Amino acid sequence: MSDRPSTPTRSEPTDALAARARAKLARLVAECFVEPSPAALQRLKQSAVRAEALEAAAALNLPTKPIRSALDAFRSIADWIDWHNRLFGHTVRAACPPYEIEYLHAEVFQQSQTLADIAGFYAAFGFAVGGPFAERPDHFVTQWEYLSALAMKESIAGEAGNAEGRACCREAQAAFLAEHAARWMPAFFERIQRTASSEEVSGPCTAIVDFADSLLQRWCDEFDVRLGPRWIELRPVTDDDEQITCGGGAASVELGPTMAAAMAERD
Repeated sequence: MSDRPSTPTRSEPTDALAARARAKLARLVAECFVEPSPAALQRLKQSAVRAEALEAAAALNLPTKPIRSALDAFRSIADWIDWHNRLFGHTVRAACPPYEIEYLHAEVFQQSQTLADIAGFYAAFGFAVGGPFAERPDHFVTQWEYLSALAMKESIAGEAGNAEGRACCREAQAAFLAEHAARWMPAFFERIQRTASSEEVSGPCTAIVDFADSLLQRWCDEFDVRLGPRWIELRPVTDDDEQITCGGGAASVELGPTMAAAMAERD
């Protein structure tokens, strides 16, 4: 046995703080990509949100300039709606679809299986897609909210000394990144950057993508997950799309290219 002292590992509080930082920044990414609303804009413009985001970025050794640039660019609801609609539109097949299966070349059955697998990840931790702006489980915002919740649960378990609970949350994050988020989001980010550049789309989209991209890379480094390619051609749209549904009964939603996102107002 070597007499050389072992390399000290990070303490549990440090791990817990890092997980909480990931949770905060993931929630901010989700907020930046939600359907624009005056209430959401007001939240993004709060000084407390900026301070908390910058503190979280520093904890993860992430550059803070993209966060500052993104939050500074949220000036008016009209500008936000303009660039959001031009990039993401009101249908599944927009210029930059924020849906995972639009980047997967698979048969209809496999697409349905992918949606079911994602929903299974959510259900395993007691989550379900719902609310007035309910989206498909493969939506970009939904996936970041899920990662945020898992990271927060990891942080809470770490602070409580619950090693088993913390390990469970970390395993779920690694699996979800490897099987879903990390596979298609790099291509989604690249499509936004190309579209914004070619069509001269104004707004905070470039800074937001830089911020989200760096966070995803940091997350994947933490969990030793390989990122997907920077460019993926969108899957071809077929007549079978109109037959795919997610959910059951009255809650079912079509997955075809003309499905509009729910537009009901928040209470």
